[in-house]
Amino acid sequence: MANSSPVEENKVSSMDALATSINQFALELSKKLAESAQGKNIFFSAWSISASLAMVHLGAKGNTAAQMAQVLQFKRDQGVKSNPESEKKRKMEFNLSNSGEIHCNFQTLISEILKPNNDYILKTANATYGEKTYPFHNKYLEDVKTYFGAKPQSVNFVGASDQIRKEINSWVERQTEGKIQDLLSDDSVDSTTRMVLVNALYFKGIWEHQFLVQNTTEKPFRINETTSKPVQMMFMKEKLQIFHVEKPQALGLQLYYKSRDLSLFILLPEDINGLEQLEKAITYEKLNEWTCADMMEVYHVQLYLPKFKLEESYDLKSTLSSMGMSDAFSEGKADFSGMSSARNLFLSNVFHKAFVEIDEQGTEAAAGSGSEMSFRIKVPSIEFNANHPFLFFIRHNKTNNILFYGRFCSP
Repeated sequence: MANSSPVEENKVSSMDALATSINQFALELSKKLAESAQGKNIFFSAWSISASLAMVHLGAKGNTAAQMAQVLQFKRDQGVKSNPESEKKRKMEFNLSNSGEIHCNFQTLISEILKPNNDYILKTANATYGEKTYPFHNKYLEDVKTYFGAKPQSVNFVGASDQIRKEINSWVERQTEGKIQDLLSDDSVDSTTRMVLVNALYFKGIWEHQFLVQNTTEKPFRINETTSKPVQMMFMKEKLQIFHVEKPQALGLQLYYKSRDLSLFILLPEDINGLEQLEKAITYEKLNEWTCADMMEVYHVQLYLPKFKLEESYDLKSTLSSMGMSDAFSEGKADFSGMSSARNLFLSNVFHKAFVEIDEQGTEAAAGSGSEMSFRIKVPSIEFNANHPFLFFIRHNKTNNILFYGRFCSP
């Protein structure tokens, strides 16, 4: 087999570094969101939020840029113990300290993830809107188009904020084929708004092994020891990949979408009340370890999985500020001189909405393919019953990026 060239290896390692950054950011953000959402479902796209913030980072300078890079995990080498593996990691992470390289990597990643595909539906709406009295530099506009395929819009927040809000909502609705409506609520922008980031996604995939509709029955989902709610519980018997988590005790499962470009991972605590403990224990390193191919074993699985739709909206200003990028949102401190020569340009808000559907086929009109199971090799059996709160994420396998991250605890 021919060896890959140093250029290709470097490209792969810097792409790996970007995946590490995005996945680390996903876990940090999930913990932050969990603090203010006890007992509630969570669902967001860290990849997409990272990409939209990277568009703004492209025009940030000084402390504003440094804080954003820190929160987005572009600089992750602080406090890493020195061993051969961490040295390799540090070299990968060092690649991401070069701003131009970060954005080049995003360009590659976005084109890879958004390649036309018949096996899943991924609709995205990603845009920056700035008050027109703060005109964008031509160079910034060109760079954003090159790296992110987007065009920041100059709009009249001062004189027509409500009209602009409605126009933004209509655009998002069109981009997501009607799935995401009313992203911006009535009071989300006003005449003092300077710049907002808008980020919305709709996802639906087709399973490699589909659930049979006739096997779906109503069953109780145990929210805690005393409360249950009925759910439509899907069922399949299939050879699937399982992994075991020791501390805290949990069972993990990988479900492939068709063509195996994407996978759904489910982390199910053994204890009905074990979700919070699992959320606190999870780190990027542990998640990587649990979900690596070596840790997974094939089982004959009797899988029970609730059918659900999640549509979650976030106003991320306070969350991102508390994570460490407060300057970007501060009129007196924000430095976006790489974006506009007008002074006092700052980020007013970041709005994010993500929508996922998990059902039997994975898409409305999938032809049943029926799976061929071979029982010649002896494989252990296991029941995986997701009838109480669990964590889940959808991974783009080629780039190892967590596209979506969530928790399901309230049907």
